[in-house]
Amino acid sequence: MAKVALINPGKDQRFAVQEPLNLGFIASYLEKNGVEVRIIDELAGQNVKKELDQYRPEIVGLTATTVLVSRAYRIADMCRKKGILTVMGGVHASILPEEALRHVDIVVKGEGEQAMLDIIRDGINSGIVSRPYIKNIDEMPPPARHLMKMNFYLYTKDRLPETYLYFVPPHTKTASILTSRGCPYSCMFCHNTWRGIPYRFNSPERIISEIKALIKTYSIQALFFIEDNFFVNKTRVKKICELMKKEDLCVIWGANARVDNIDLEMLQMAKEAGCRQVTFGFESGSQRVLNILNKRTTVEQNKRAIELCNQVGIIPQGTVMIGNPTETIEDVRATQKFIRETNIKSVGVCITTPYPGTKLWQWCEEHKLIPRSFEWSDLDYHELAIPACDTMSPKQIKRLKIETSNIVAKKTPLNFSEVVSKIIKNPKETIKTIKNPSIIWATIKRLKR
Repeated sequence: MAKVALINPGKDQRFAVQEPLNLGFIASYLEKNGVEVRIIDELAGQNVKKELDQYRPEIVGLTATTVLVSRAYRIADMCRKKGILTVMGGVHASILPEEALRHVDIVVKGEGEQAMLDIIRDGINSGIVSRPYIKNIDEMPPPARHLMKMNFYLYTKDRLPETYLYFVPPHTKTASILTSRGCPYSCMFCHNTWRGIPYRFNSPERIISEIKALIKTYSIQALFFIEDNFFVNKTRVKKICELMKKEDLCVIWGANARVDNIDLEMLQMAKEAGCRQVTFGFESGSQRVLNILNKRTTVEQNKRAIELCNQVGIIPQGTVMIGNPTETIEDVRATQKFIRETNIKSVGVCITTPYPGTKLWQWCEEHKLIPRSFEWSDLDYHELAIPACDTMSPKQIKRLKIETSNIVAKKTPLNFSEVVSKIIKNPKETIKTIKNPSIIWATIKRLKR
């Protein structure tokens, strides 16, 4: 059977936060079915060309988010020149398969495990391949972490001190875990709005088995559940927490959640089972904007979620977005007021960014906000390549983003050693910062006296 290489493309370390679990699931499924497979992880520092020349696969599989797809296309072009059958999957290729087919032989739309196996077994060599979604994801083996650069990812907190792992102490071995697929909600800006697949989740028993394996194999001390909403099913969360306590799994953990899916009882259970952080998508302090984004949450629920976390001793963390459809300066002021008045220190401030396949992208097209020419790599939520707002100018949005970030900065003082460490580890970002006096001044004000 053909040798397969699965490639995780990109060199920007901001995107190398967690293990490539998507490729890991495909790899473990292929291995289970007798296929020889290797993961080549450019984000973890591997040289793709060198690894391909040494391994000599017959088939290459690539995945990429929109912001990394240009790099993935360049790798795909190189693979085809080498005569390797080249396959691409992931969100971007699933949405724009015809674009991807200009660079690859085959595009996989949707979930990739069965599709990739059928490509290998049936000798498929061109076109678009799609297979039904996996109904029972407990049948899928855990991701093939033995094929990943785990030592690189276990110390993400040390590589990227300001990542979302606020609850993790320095030098703590940390792993990511994915225990569900899909999302039962349909926020305007999220790729889940196009997928059309149901929410499915692993059983508590399967999750505990995977955590125990991570402890045994990698001696992990912390975990982060990276799915969009770990707390969506209260019965499942309760069982997971009970089993973690029963098995005496000495790991601390964090997870993503919606503000309307948590309550005091659930958070208390989670805290007793090792939860130390919950990350929320607050998005805005304006109810009008939340309604436009189809969040189906309220500003009061945002505030209450923060209060509940603080009450039980869990770190509340979250994100807000600036530059939403129809947003006004008054709406942004409401978001700034929300940050000032709530007892939360860690808030990520992003510029609202439309991605292909989302309802937000469609809205931007209808309002003629998509420029004729741009690079996919420009769609970084810290920049403003494509505005998602027709009521404020790009200049206003950038200024308000900096303003809002400065408000957050005042609530999170820095140690001088942390600043020096950041400069040493991220010289390119430091050069960008030097060119922005407002950021320099905000950093000075954050230094602990």
